[in-house]
Amino acid sequence: MLTLPIFLIAFFAIIVAMHRGVTRKADAKLRAQFDTQGSGGEAPRQLMRGSGYNV
Repeated sequence: MLTLPIFLIAFFAIIVAMHRGVTRKADAKLRAQFDTQGSGGEAPRQLMRGSGYNV
């Protein structure tokens, strides 16, 4: 009776932890790319395209 809520909470916690790890890795990769290319490079354009702007 108590196992189902505990299982659901644990499952949700695992999903959240995995998502945060993937997001942090992607953010770090984009930051590194932005730092190497500078403000006039392709990284800012890709970020704006990803946000929905047409550049």
